[in-house]
Amino acid sequence: MGRPGRGFVRWPASMDRIGDYDVLRPLGEGGMGMVYAAKERLSGREVALKTLRPELAASDEGRRLFRSEMTILAHLDHPNVVRCLACSEIDGQLVMAMELLEGPSLREVLTERGRVPWSDAVRWVSQIAAGLQAAHAQEPPIIHRDLKPENVLITGDGETAKVSDFGIAKVLEALHQTTTHSVGTLSYMSPEQIDAAPLDARADLYALGVVFYELLAGHPPFQSASPRELLNLHCTAEPPALPEDVRAGLPKGVERLVFALLGKAPGDRPASAAQVVEQLEPFCASTASALVRAEGRKTPSPPATALRPAEAETEPPVATDTIALIERAAAPAVISNPLALTLLVVVSVVGFGLGFAGNLFIGGAAPVAETSR
Repeated sequence: MGRPGRGFVRWPASMDRIGDYDVLRPLGEGGMGMVYAAKERLSGREVALKTLRPELAASDEGRRLFRSEMTILAHLDHPNVVRCLACSEIDGQLVMAMELLEGPSLREVLTERGRVPWSDAVRWVSQIAAGLQAAHAQEPPIIHRDLKPENVLITGDGETAKVSDFGIAKVLEALHQTTTHSVGTLSYMSPEQIDAAPLDARADLYALGVVFYELLAGHPPFQSASPRELLNLHCTAEPPALPEDVRAGLPKGVERLVFALLGKAPGDRPASAAQVVEQLEPFCASTASALVRAEGRKTPSPPATALRPAEAETEPPVATDTIALIERAAAPAVISNPLALTLLVVVSVVGFGLGFAGNLFIGGAAPVAETSR
């Protein structure tokens, strides 16, 4: 393939090879470019190969920004972040090799299922927040700027959420030399991003709140066919209450967090993604415990050394299963040592008393007989 021009040239939807990668199949197309499942020829490793929009490589500055941002991402290793394995320029286009995940995006989950159970929403949002926390902790912090369901992938077992496309919005923003509001997705933009104000990590938390709301309700908090009205709603309108049937089974702490994330001012939101993870942890633990009970598994007991004195002295629970009850009924009675000693003394005293009375009776009968004679 020859080197494309500097215009908006797109990769074909189907091809056999990109650089050192054999293309296996197309995975989809997003705002940032085409994505393919591919195999690295040298190692045989399967990857997701993202061929980014041609304008990213349309200038030396664009390529420099891309390499700079991707170098930072290459060091971001977290279980809730899609790993960037390699970045390169192939035939004039910028290409990212990422870990290959076979599961759906969160957008596909929402399209197929609509709203999801609050336990799934809590688990996924907690994991997304953990990925954001790792990115925000980098030096300098990596702010996603375009968090949305399309940029969250769910593993094939449905248990784990991974955030993708960190840093791309920043490169596009700098490349176009525009304000940030031309880069993100309108339905998930924070008010400060819409106003082209300086951004910090809390802009990602607002987008996380929109995603959280959508997972619970089945739709974003603000909807409009008019982009102008949609932006105005994000900046001025209070988010509507969740549907009543959702609220009925939703823990109040979860509901409060959703609306805290949707605070209009950054200071109204949680201070960090770490706080979001911390606030959701009890609810993740409770749903995990419920799953264990539903599957009939017992939670492992803590080691004896970890028990407090009051816990160690607590009587074991009474067995309620049939076999245990039968075994208890058939087992010989066990008497404690103090009780056995007390019974022994009582028996001895009673026996001694009965023996003494018998001797007295026998000894008193003889004189009566002699007198009568």
